[in-house]
Amino acid sequence: MNRNILRNGLTVLVAILIVVSFGCSKKEEAPPVSPDQKTQKAQPEPLLGMDKALTTPALETSQMDLQNVAVSVDGVILKKDVLARSVQAKLKLLKDKIPADKKKKAQAGIKKQTMDDFVMRTLLTNEANNKNVKATDKEIQAAVNQIKANLPPDKKLEDFLKENQISREDIALGIKIKKLIDMEKGGKIKPTQKEISKFYQDNKDKLMTQDAVHVRHILITFDAKDDEKIKAEKKAKIDNLRKQLLEGADFAEIAKNNSDCPSKENGGDLGEIKKGQTIKAFEDAAFTQEKDAIGPVVTTEYGHHIIQVLERKPGSAVKLDEVKDKIAQYLEQQKQAEAFARMTARLRKNAVIIYNEK
Repeated sequence: MNRNILRNGLTVLVAILIVVSFGCSKKEEAPPVSPDQKTQKAQPEPLLGMDKALTTPALETSQMDLQNVAVSVDGVILKKDVLARSVQAKLKLLKDKIPADKKKKAQAGIKKQTMDDFVMRTLLTNEANNKNVKATDKEIQAAVNQIKANLPPDKKLEDFLKENQISREDIALGIKIKKLIDMEKGGKIKPTQKEISKFYQDNKDKLMTQDAVHVRHILITFDAKDDEKIKAEKKAKIDNLRKQLLEGADFAEIAKNNSDCPSKENGGDLGEIKKGQTIKAFEDAAFTQEKDAIGPVVTTEYGHHIIQVLERKPGSAVKLDEVKDKIAQYLEQQKQAEAFARMTARLRKNAVIIYNEK
């Protein structure tokens, strides 16, 4: 099945936060603000990973130090010096991941992304304030609990939030955005059974279980310390074992007495494997050999293998009942994304956005 449909992800909330942080990169210009134009927009909550000091409350344009304004959204400004400090802080966090020759390009990308994040957050915060959309403590805690419930067992909530630079304010804004999206859609976010069925029929050829093969093998492992003589002895051993099998020896018995794989306790049985679960050379042999045949010796980074395919299980269509919940989740996220795109396009169109990149 399509991996985007099957993936569990974290939550729609976090997905929305990621969209806000990384999905809004197109720069939108607007006519300059007239000197006497006054704005009364609320100061936005801090950007993802950005301190509150980054933003300045709305001012009359005549009061702004335009030489120090990086971007202005309806009079709410992001100062150049604060932007520069934010960019440097982010570069510092990524210093071990950016090659020296890519640093200048990375810096420009981080700067642009930070400015675009500021624009989007300001627009969304203003819209939430204008429509008196709130996020209660109970809703915020429920969202935190949902994030925590979807984390891997070895990942702490505090570490996840820190690594992804997600604050309580970010979560609160995510909840408000979700409510704004619901309003944008008129509350009609949940897909209907008809929509779910149509999606299933339209994508039935993609909603398939993977081909699988039931295999067993015999392994003679390599060792980094093997000299040429030992390598030759191991190759001769695997060839001899294959010869015995071709002459009718019992595969399970040969595996039990000679294989270096833990599967030898089960006669070499590895159970069912699907594509992508094993290294390529082994996979290619397993999915091309004839059923029950004693295949040729296959050499991988682990050693020499003799593979036998016991059963083939071709992929089959997944039943609607098995995937309807995942399809519904996918369609709901799709509707949210469409509503979010319409809403942000409208907000951008109606806003006065000024970039000052000099």
